[in-house]
Amino acid sequence: MKYTALFLLLFLSACGSSEVDDASEIIKTTLKNPKSFVLTNGNVIWQSKLADKAMIVKVNYTAKNGLNQVIKECKYVSFYQQDGKNKWLENGGIENCIAAGGKEEQQGLEILKKINAFK
Repeated sequence: MKYTALFLLLFLSACGSSEVDDASEIIKTTLKNPKSFVLTNGNVIWQSKLADKAMIVKVNYTAKNGLNQVIKECKYVSFYQQDGKNKWLENGGIENCIAAGGKEEQQGLEILKKINAFK
């Protein structure tokens, strides 16, 4: 029984979130070296309750820049799903994270929702 529970726990932790995976793929489209992308962690910080499947995902990752140096980044990825495809705005779809967190991050989240016309 212990081994079954352990296996199930390991399996579920490896699955990840499809929203985080989608956000990661969006970020990769902006990178000079997309194959160097390594997800550190990510989570959905807001999701629409409407049928449009809009969401904002916070993604921490490392990747190589154009000078082949490894950089650590945190991005908010705002996107929605339409006709089975992920869509995002060029301006406002991918933004740097707010390091302060807390109230400042919450205010930033509200601004992102307005920029992207999310409800």
